[in-house]
Amino acid sequence: MTKTNEVNQRMKQATAMSGGRYRWVSGLLLAAWIPAFAAEVPGQATFDCLIEPSQLLEIRSPVTGLIDQVHAGRGDTVKRNTPLVSLESSVERAAAELAGVRAAMNGPLAVAESRLAHAIQSLNRRNALAQKNYSSAQERDDAEAEKNVAQAELLSARESKQVAKLELAYANAQLGLRVIHSPIDGIVTEQLMYPGEVVEVGGTTTTILKLAQIDPLRVKMILPLAYYTRVKPGMRADIVPEAPLEGRYNVAINLVDQVIDAASGTFQVRADLSNPSGNLPGGVKCKATLAL
Repeated sequence: MTKTNEVNQRMKQATAMSGGRYRWVSGLLLAAWIPAFAAEVPGQATFDCLIEPSQLLEIRSPVTGLIDQVHAGRGDTVKRNTPLVSLESSVERAAAELAGVRAAMNGPLAVAESRLAHAIQSLNRRNALAQKNYSSAQERDDAEAEKNVAQAELLSARESKQVAKLELAYANAQLGLRVIHSPIDGIVTEQLMYPGEVVEVGGTTTTILKLAQIDPLRVKMILPLAYYTRVKPGMRADIVPEAPLEGRYNVAINLVDQVIDAASGTFQVRADLSNPSGNLPGGVKCKATLAL
């Protein structure tokens, strides 16, 4: 008799001797296995997450220059479009003033307009005299030529006026580059350069300030690949920051990565967390609970 047949024979004998207890034990094991399988049905799941600034910016100068003033330091709150850094700008300011004077000059244009008006009157008189045979054709042609020259001079004066306006705009743009404004509402996290230092475009030390936007904050969650098909943009998640911070925040997922990290078998999920009062700092660990 083979070992398999021997085992089957002994199981039948044990079942007969136990009066069906083998069937009862098997049923009990099956009943115990069913709840374990039900626990795998999608429900709530909690994951580690990180609350971080939605933007981290390095403020640099678009032009080389001497730092005149730094209007905000580490820990200061700044508003969008407020000045952060001013570079020394006496040369650019003088150039802008000169361009402004040139753009405001109306003398050449007024001279050209007057000359054209006089040439037109002279031509009209020559035409009237020519009709009465009091003026020669040559005199009339000369008056016509003078009018054409006056028109050309007026056109040149208008073009010069337009060029002066463009030069003014260019000078003001150059002057505007000497003041660096904040691109966001945020806080200064670090100051790396100070008044009196020279900032060079392309140099080794080009970052003047570092800014962080903490309203909104960004919640970053790393989930296992097994949950990829269950998580969709628009789903809600409850965020609880680590102690000693308190509170529970409900956020909506706005980004699910479409590229999986093959090394770890995970993907990233992001959500924005409104923080108008600035009570929550960036760089805080948290727990995220999703209804899956």
